[in-house]
Amino acid sequence: MGMHKRVLIANRGEIAIRIAKAAHALGMETVSVYAPVDGQALHTRMTTHSAMLPTDGIAGYLEVAALVRIAEETGCDCVHPGYGFLSENSDFASALSAKGIAFVGPSPSALRLFGDKVAARKLAAELGIPTVSGSEGALSSASEAEAVAASIGYPVMLKASAGGGGRGMRAVHGSQDLAEAFHRCQSEAASAFGDGSVFIEKLVERPRHIEVQILADGQGGTVHLFERDCSVQIRNQKVIEIAPAAGLDIVLRARLHADAVKLAEAADYANAGTVEFLVSPETGEHYFIECNPRIQVEHTVTEEVIGVDLVQSQFRIAAGASLADLGLANQGAVGDPRGYAVQARVVAQGAGTITGYKEPSGVGVRVDACGYQGLAPPPQFDPLLAKLIGTSRNGSSLGDAVARALSALDEFHIAGLPTNLAQLKGILSEPEVAAGDARTTFMAEHAALEAIAPADAGGEAVKFLNEKASALAGPGGKGPKLPVEATLPPLDIPAGSQGLECPMAGQLLQLSVETGQRVEAGETLAVISAMKMEAAVAAPCSGTVTAIQMVAAGDTVAAGQVMAVITPDAGDAERDLAALDPNETWQPVLDEVQQLQSLALARLGPESQEPGVVRQRNRNKLTCRQRIDRMFDPGSFREIGSLAGFASYDEYGDITAFTPANHVGGSGKVEGRTAIVCADDFTSRGGHADGAISNKSRHLDNLSIQMNVPSIRLLDGSSGGGSVATMVPNQAK
Repeated sequence: MGMHKRVLIANRGEIAIRIAKAAHALGMETVSVYAPVDGQALHTRMTTHSAMLPTDGIAGYLEVAALVRIAEETGCDCVHPGYGFLSENSDFASALSAKGIAFVGPSPSALRLFGDKVAARKLAAELGIPTVSGSEGALSSASEAEAVAASIGYPVMLKASAGGGGRGMRAVHGSQDLAEAFHRCQSEAASAFGDGSVFIEKLVERPRHIEVQILADGQGGTVHLFERDCSVQIRNQKVIEIAPAAGLDIVLRARLHADAVKLAEAADYANAGTVEFLVSPETGEHYFIECNPRIQVEHTVTEEVIGVDLVQSQFRIAAGASLADLGLANQGAVGDPRGYAVQARVVAQGAGTITGYKEPSGVGVRVDACGYQGLAPPPQFDPLLAKLIGTSRNGSSLGDAVARALSALDEFHIAGLPTNLAQLKGILSEPEVAAGDARTTFMAEHAALEAIAPADAGGEAVKFLNEKASALAGPGGKGPKLPVEATLPPLDIPAGSQGLECPMAGQLLQLSVETGQRVEAGETLAVISAMKMEAAVAAPCSGTVTAIQMVAAGDTVAAGQVMAVITPDAGDAERDLAALDPNETWQPVLDEVQQLQSLALARLGPESQEPGVVRQRNRNKLTCRQRIDRMFDPGSFREIGSLAGFASYDEYGDITAFTPANHVGGSGKVEGRTAIVCADDFTSRGGHADGAISNKSRHLDNLSIQMNVPSIRLLDGSSGGGSVATMVPNQAK
């Protein structure tokens, strides 16, 4: 058997890195690909060569012709698709085969079969494998879906016929929600997999989601590598995965294994794959739901307890190796699982830049990741940053593996970017997880876990690392964040009108309004794709659309950008406000913010009689704000941080006084160049009023020379060694 020489990795992120490492271990050269927005992605630095895709965003990774051309041009003799994107696309595999390039995965015919979830369910039924009742084929319209749902009864589950990973899936509990869910499923599926086909099936109540890992060589050999429990999910996206599944009835477990192997053999399957089931522990019933003909995100936990490198096995089978060559000639050669492994998916939960990053390590701890200090994850892609795996050894319980994963999460340091680390700790701390009895309804049954917000998580080591990361960011221990640059020009909002704002950064999928159109408060006007899911943007008020941004589907938008302006007609605002409880809005918070800001500015303003301000004035020195006013272009400085401090309240909860914190931070323009500043306030040593601070150009001489330096420290020019400001330009100009 001769191995392939060079592989094109048709994917991104942590799985591209995982594939590259497996290929390098086999002596193969590697070629990564990247969309322009992924130019700084870590996977591009982990391969022998790298090539840029001609199209940006998700679409770039879905272009069959471009990927085949790059594989040819870079001399690749095989392609590994990873998971997602084109991993289940039979046309991609066929196009590669036509060029004499091996596809590291099953045959095009197997991809066509299992890429069509409806056809796969039909095959399973013919083999006597239990399936969930549902539509016999893909649905052509929402009305057809409504008819099927009415016949099988609610609740139902809408699913994409192609792909998986939680995309293109919606649980629907009533007819009133089905049409909207159908259209969102279609859109997500088309965007993620290039195929918007959707089918429907009955929703099984409180099941466990159990999947069986199979490995077949295409030469008549098929084995299973036991099962995984993937029941803990958020919006159908797996969060925690466990191997093997704890607490399964021995007879039920054997049926799952047998049905998975039976299905693979009937389909003449070759390479790695996963057969997924829903299991009802109370009744002992199981139902086939799909077969994923690719490597799974959670393959890691199987590797840890079985001792087989699944990605290397994929490469070797694609090169012609048999299971016997892999030391897996029969089921007995596989052996039994050794202990338990638990995987927790660490994901970004918002936009930002990682300012500090350190992965946990130690015995029984594995991390597959794509994060690094300085990474700003593009919002249009899967938000997965890392997979943390905790493993217990022979004779240990699932609880031991969970404890090891919890301990490792306590050591995971990711600063500057909101993540789900705190939520993962909350999930793994619930007793059902360690007992192996979590259901797919786990998150709904523990609503408080959904509400856990991104926060500083971790033990003393992580707190120490956070302090160090903050200290490096600037004076005071907490450096200001760079503002998000708008990708759209500003849209004026006249007095009395309201803007339709993007709630998050992402990709605009739909803006369904026109100038002059009448809209109602709460009506969906736009849809944004961010962090792998789609979010509807509703009209903030009733009225008429009077202005619209020049944007189109596919454009990137930033959080807070205004896409349209709505002007209420006579009586609209009053009617909307009358129906709205102000205490359920942000208005009370905004009112308090405005009051605190006014008190801060008055207390530290040029006419203030505060002792610190008076002392600066008597010493013929400037306050920090005065120095900032002289340095920044007039009217450009926007302060952040004047709300940090100590407020005093009366017995009614009203603010009576406010002492702002002793620093000023914000952003503005210095001779047209965007910069941010964080500096001590009036109690610090300041420059003389007639000092060099009044001569902005002298400071800019130093700044212009060092614009390529990521962080520049500038003295205020006083001979006595004045206070220090840290300025970080957005880009060199």
